[in-house]
Amino acid sequence: MAGIEGLRIKNYRALKDITLGKLWNTQNRDSLTPMTAVIGKNGVGKSTVFDAFGFLSDCLKGGVEEACDARGRGGFERLRSQGQEGSIEFQIYLKCRMNAPAKFFDKILTFAGDEIRPGY
Repeated sequence: MAGIEGLRIKNYRALKDITLGKLWNTQNRDSLTPMTAVIGKNGVGKSTVFDAFGFLSDCLKGGVEEACDARGRGGFERLRSQGQEGSIEFQIYLKCRMNAPAKFFDKILTFAGDEIRPGY
């Protein structure tokens, strides 16, 4: 069974740099659970966390440029956090287990304009 152990989002809309759960370099943190609640005040980025998953999905389906313009996102410059000049980054720490010991994958995707730069 696969599951997301942790997620880091940097420079995506209202999320300048957040980490949920644990990543390969933050082993002292707890993993996300199968049922994770995201709570907070209005306007702090709760919906943006979920839109980030939609954005990644749209990138895989139709490419970065199309994903930036889809669902009223308004292009790359509107997606990048205000006042930030760096790229948009997503880091996902994924646990996979298929009838064997669990394997962990840490994937970083960096978006700079109309290109994706994968990294590990």
